[in-house]
Amino acid sequence: MRRQPYHRKNLAAAIRQHGREVLENQGAAQLSLRQLAKFLDVTPAAIYRHYPDKAALLTQLHQDILADVTDQLAQGILTSPDAQTMLTRFVTNLLTYAKAHPQAIAFALTSPWPVPQSLQTVLALYATQHHLTSVSPQAVAAVWTFLLGVLVQPQQPLTVDWTVSALKKLVAIPTLKASDSSETADNF
Repeated sequence: MRRQPYHRKNLAAAIRQHGREVLENQGAAQLSLRQLAKFLDVTPAAIYRHYPDKAALLTQLHQDILADVTDQLAQGILTSPDAQTMLTRFVTNLLTYAKAHPQAIAFALTSPWPVPQSLQTVLALYATQHHLTSVSPQAVAAVWTFLLGVLVQPQQPLTVDWTVSALKKLVAIPTLKASDSSETADNF
């Protein structure tokens, strides 16, 4: 008996969902379009109609992960009472996501990752609240590069407080409390 062509309208979403699961559980190297077809019980041709090759699916998954992280980073930031809390919340969101999705973060770091708008907003508000003229685009890029560097340090768990303290030093924002400097030494 000949297999019927696959007509489910949400096949592209199912491919992306299962592809993401494989990526997060086994890594990008283990992702196979033929295995996805087998898991979804469709012909490989059905998969290839949506994604002509593995690279196309990986590009889509990279975009999905960046969008997912960007959404997570913004959670609870604008409801925070001040920029210090916003910055701490931003770092907490990033480190929490990285801990929950290490394979997704590792995969996301294989390609350029633009500075999130939420970070630019938080740093601009922080500079305003600390009577600085502004945070330069280079400083914002340096902060984002630093945070991405924090993500690739899995062997040394870094705290949110240490990370925020280091960020403030990076952009020459004065430390609010003397306890920040002692914590930096403890966690470095």
